[in-house]
Amino acid sequence: MKKEELDAFLRYKTAMAVEASRRFYKLREGRQEKEKSWTLTFLGTGGNPEAVISQQPRTAGFFLQLGDFYFMVDPGPGALYAALELGIDLGQLDAVYISHGHVDHYAGAESIIEGMCWAMSSRRGKLLLPRDMVEENAHISTFHRGEAAHSGYLGGPEVVFLQAYQPIALGELTLIPVPAYHGPENYGFILKAPGLILGYTSDTNFLRSYRTFSGIKEVIPWGPVLDFQEAISWREELVQAYRKVDLLIANVTAHNSWFHRHITTLGLPYLLRESNIKQCYITHFNHCCVWPEDLRPAMAAYVEAVSGVPTSAAYDGLQVDLQRWLKREGEDEAQS
Repeated sequence: MKKEELDAFLRYKTAMAVEASRRFYKLREGRQEKEKSWTLTFLGTGGNPEAVISQQPRTAGFFLQLGDFYFMVDPGPGALYAALELGIDLGQLDAVYISHGHVDHYAGAESIIEGMCWAMSSRRGKLLLPRDMVEENAHISTFHRGEAAHSGYLGGPEVVFLQAYQPIALGELTLIPVPAYHGPENYGFILKAPGLILGYTSDTNFLRSYRTFSGIKEVIPWGPVLDFQEAISWREELVQAYRKVDLLIANVTAHNSWFHRHITTLGLPYLLRESNIKQCYITHFNHCCVWPEDLRPAMAAYVEAVSGVPTSAAYDGLQVDLQRWLKREGEDEAQS
């Protein structure tokens, strides 16, 4: 083929491909209808630097589909690939939630936002995050906040700053941010949907002191703690915040290390045991939970044995059917 013929061929085919791509990603023709479902999908279940650099487990957060509301939570570095592998259509997203400004919770958010905003060509969706991620650290670019449109990319999300216990309307859903204690401004949440209440702890310390054979000790940085007998004090405000949810997603990281920054599976039973929580999923595992031995099933079994609340260890790619916990219309919710 002569160079003139190659040029003509490439011009025509490129123009056709550009238009097809524009229609598929930006105009989204024929891809508007949403499938209604009630599912929780763990894109990744890792947390902390070791998991970030090993991607074992993957640091990707989780995805909720509540009816026709699509919600991405804490998309860390592995979020985009996990979403693509699991067939999640990012262009259907209604909101992206970031609990705090640590890499394992936000570093994948900008690519997820581009998907939600149709390759940054559309003003759609919400970005929910702490104010300090924008005003103090600029973790999310002005472009991905929809504040610096350039080169014809005019899209972006509506930015909503999280405030402690201040409800945020998300269609038929209501999200209530719950303060977490982990370093930067940080929020878990309570998400009230028709017939279902979900809780997410984010990363937070919980235990304050504990009994040992040699007396009571205050929680101090790092660990591991090998002389724990029982908890003496903890953050009661978190117990009260989450006690009425139907399902709780709890970030634990490890069994007996990093008490000063995480709930841990030694601490979690004290949050669960006097609640009406019907199911708990533990996630945000440090690499030490999976290597050199997978400790996650034993961690979940311990929490369930001590708390009496059904507890499962999440794994990358796990999809949970939430309909089993849905209350029927008219059912008395006062029981929770």
